[in-house]
Amino acid sequence: MNDEVQIESDCMHYWVIDEPNGPTSAGVCKNCGQIQEFRNSIQGSGWDRDGGRGRRARRARS
Repeated sequence: MNDEVQIESDCMHYWVIDEPNGPTSAGVCKNCGQIQEFRNSIQGSGWDRDGGRGRRARRARS
């Protein structure tokens, strides 16, 4: 039995998303106030591949 309740919305969402600070950022719809979490990168993309280790290593070499 699934106890989850899905709320349907007719809102044409206008997301205002926080600046990236980690793997996800919170977003709030400017029209209806709904809150949603957004990923800051696509898995396997450039910046999340090395978890930041490569960036720190490049800085140390500079």
